[in-house]
Amino acid sequence: MIDAQPDETTGQVDTVRVTFQPAGQTFDVPIGETLFEVALAVGVEVDTVCGGNGSCGKCKVRFESGLPPAKPIDYVHLSGGEVDAGYRLSCQVEAHEDMRVHVPPAGGKMQVQILHDGVDRAVQLRPNVIKIHIPYVNPRQRDGIADWDAVKHGLPRWFQSVAIPLPWLQQLPAFIRDKAGMTITVAGREVTRIESGNTAQQHYGVAIDIGSTTVVVYLVDLNTGEEVAVTSAMNRQTAFGDDLIARLSRAQFNPDGLARLHTMLIEQLNDLFKQLADEAGITVDQINEVTVVGNMAMHHFLLKLDSTYLGLSPYAPVIRDAMSVPAHELGLMLEPHTPVYILPNIAGFVGSDTVGVMLASELHTTDGFRLAVDVGTNGEIALGAPGRLIACSSPAGPAFEGGRIKQGMRAALGAIDHVSMVGDVEYTVIGDVAPRGICGSALIDICAELLRHGLLDFTGKLLRHDELADRVPVHLRERLIEAESRRDSYFVLARAEDTGGEHDIIITQQDIREFQLAKGAIRAGEMILQQVMDLQDDDLSEVLLAGAFGNFINLENARRVNLVPQLPLDRLRSVGNAAGVGARLALVSTKERLAAEKMARRTEHIQLSGLPDFQKAFAHAMRFPKT
Repeated sequence: MIDAQPDETTGQVDTVRVTFQPAGQTFDVPIGETLFEVALAVGVEVDTVCGGNGSCGKCKVRFESGLPPAKPIDYVHLSGGEVDAGYRLSCQVEAHEDMRVHVPPAGGKMQVQILHDGVDRAVQLRPNVIKIHIPYVNPRQRDGIADWDAVKHGLPRWFQSVAIPLPWLQQLPAFIRDKAGMTITVAGREVTRIESGNTAQQHYGVAIDIGSTTVVVYLVDLNTGEEVAVTSAMNRQTAFGDDLIARLSRAQFNPDGLARLHTMLIEQLNDLFKQLADEAGITVDQINEVTVVGNMAMHHFLLKLDSTYLGLSPYAPVIRDAMSVPAHELGLMLEPHTPVYILPNIAGFVGSDTVGVMLASELHTTDGFRLAVDVGTNGEIALGAPGRLIACSSPAGPAFEGGRIKQGMRAALGAIDHVSMVGDVEYTVIGDVAPRGICGSALIDICAELLRHGLLDFTGKLLRHDELADRVPVHLRERLIEAESRRDSYFVLARAEDTGGEHDIIITQQDIREFQLAKGAIRAGEMILQQVMDLQDDDLSEVLLAGAFGNFINLENARRVNLVPQLPLDRLRSVGNAAGVGARLALVSTKERLAAEKMARRTEHIQLSGLPDFQKAFAHAMRFPKT
């Protein structure tokens, strides 16, 4: 929370009153604090990508009173009409007088598309944690045999090497003499719990995929391997910005930054555990193991590891190995000794989520050359070949999440998600409401259609009217609006008069440039991995697109804009939330868990920033294919 300090001369705290609408919440805040930080501290969600450093322009609010003068940066991100209407960037406004502001709905409070499903595969059920019911035996029949020996003698041979921690050993005499019998939970080769009676059927595990934008949690019956329930939510850390660099900077430069990011994540996981348990009709203490995948930053925030050097070249993580941590050490509200297994990382920004994708898609057992791509603000790319695995990460930036796009937004209620120009401009909107903006999947469609109809050239230039070919339809020409500065020219997707919205939905020349930077970074990473293995596009047997973005995009259009290699469509495949599938595989099978650890160790990490060919590949990848 905001810490108000007393004035050195008066000993009083100088504060002003800030009211946030439409919630009607009023707070006394110290003078000089930015409105963005005030909102963050008191739990009012303001949209942001950059985390409040002024680079994304998403944190706009409308002043109802106490309107400050506009700053130059307001005119960079806001239209003249918005500035005149009282809009300002909240990260640029310091509280110096009482003010009342209206906060537009942020993406996190809206219905966001979150992907649960992935391409699953059958494996032999062999969980790391098992539960064994031991019936009551009258101690007088044991001829003085030690209690723990009596337990081991009645169980399979493998149990002879199981260790029992002192706290449970201290309770064993009471449990073994309970006429209801007892149930022992074993994780690996150690007892993690003893319960009275037969609870062997109450045996559940949780698999977690912690993404930068979303968190997905699966409840699995460890006796059958079946998924019982699934729930998800926006990652609460998005309040600090969609961009991972913004969160890493907060962890590094704010005294309580890392602690707040860790606590925010743990509290959210505890809430999701409760939701899962309520949905399945069980109690949280029936969860006996947790497996986790996540990108490298989420891994460090979960474990509360110093992430300073992860954000600085050469981007070194604290640890790459798999870890198993008792739940109580993380602050998770499960039975204290419940093991939390975090899958291994690879290196740099290539984390356990990529390992999960590779495991789910069996990239480590491939016969041909298969490329797996998880598109996001930081794209992770892996290439599998017989006897070899390589991987890299490529910083695409926030454009795919709507960042740095004038009317960009997450894939939430009101976002245009698909566009076609077969006849006139047609589009679909998430939630079937009036469009509010454009999400990443629509950016791909828009650029592909503008290219197809000759309004955009292969360099990414939005053509002027006198540059258009005769074949460009009149109804599309009419949507092309020229500006004095070419970067401000735009194409109208949806007219306010037709949609009933507040304003036209447009894509500008600058938006297209931002998209080119994002897709160019991903494609350049793919090209570098292909170059390392001396592969042309046609040498690839398959390209797998993982994650929500990869699932919802039009694959033909992705190929058209050069986001993926130029291959026949039957060699391009969306595999859904493959990272989450990888976490579930590690939960139900120790064989898959060991495969993940072996795969992570043998994967070569390619550091793109150190390669002289990367900039050349990036420049080439930014362009669109010539027709």
